[in-house]
Amino acid sequence: MTDAPLLEVDDLRKRFGGITAVDGASFSLERGTITGLIGPNGAGKTTTFDLISGFYRPDGGTIRFEGRDIQKIMRPTAGEKGIWSSASASGFGLLGASAGRVLYGVSPAVLGGAAALGAGAGVGIYFGQAAVNNRRSGFKHSRPFRLARAGMVRTFQITRELEEMTVLENLLLAPQHQDGENLFNALFRRGTVADDEAAIREDAAEVIDLLDLDHLRDERAGNLSGGQRKLLELGRVLMLEPDLVLLDEPVAGVNPALTDRIMDAIASMRDEGYGFCIVEHDMEVIMNLSDRIVVMSEGKKLSEGSPTDIQQDEAVLEAYLGG
Repeated sequence: MTDAPLLEVDDLRKRFGGITAVDGASFSLERGTITGLIGPNGAGKTTTFDLISGFYRPDGGTIRFEGRDIQKIMRPTAGEKGIWSSASASGFGLLGASAGRVLYGVSPAVLGGAAALGAGAGVGIYFGQAAVNNRRSGFKHSRPFRLARAGMVRTFQITRELEEMTVLENLLLAPQHQDGENLFNALFRRGTVADDEAAIREDAAEVIDLLDLDHLRDERAGNLSGGQRKLLELGRVLMLEPDLVLLDEPVAGVNPALTDRIMDAIASMRDEGYGFCIVEHDMEVIMNLSDRIVVMSEGKKLSEGSPTDIQQDEAVLEAYLGG
């Protein structure tokens, strides 16, 4: 853990053709706080959200999560490069062996040399392509799953639960690096796998209790209402134990009773140290839930402050609230 803000957005820029969607936006998020990101339609908040979560590649500026540039977080690891270069080597090696057999007969020495030459060519081509890509102007890696593994998790306005699985099964599937995912453990360390599964079930039971989903524990996710699915998605976030949660319209289309439950769950998670960034059109929810609010207009940050400050800001009232 560093002393840096949980998330830093610095001079962020994004263009789509001739349209500038985000134009130099800068702000930061602190640990254990809820930051609301609002603005009128076309303000650039959704694009900013997509940039933060790694779904779009920025044209300029930087985004740092826990002090690390998210573009570096999303780059392939040494292990992944090894796998890909090995695959390239194997493929070109087989191609070289085949060529050697067809052109020069079946001499083992010739086949071996052709295979080695092909493998070397495969590795060279792989790393050469990577080097060219990394030097290309504007080239960025965009692999949001790496951000999730690093502790930044996003939800979506349209929930993405596994409909054929029960509420409990959706929660049990969420944690990363489960012992049972390893074939060796599944075959030879069954006790370790069983202990890990028991701990995950215990965590899932606590999440179900927190979100008041006990009566839906064995219900298929596809049968849940929209609000219940939002709660389930929050539950899956909890199972991941992230540092930062990005929420896209968490109460859109949800009835008032479930809206209150979702807000209570978010506030409880904030009190436990989770950081939140929320895009939401319901101003009552934003004002009651946020510790700080960032207001965007025409791709730029228009204002930033507490809910009280934002409600009294004349520029915000003119651009967003119609004052």
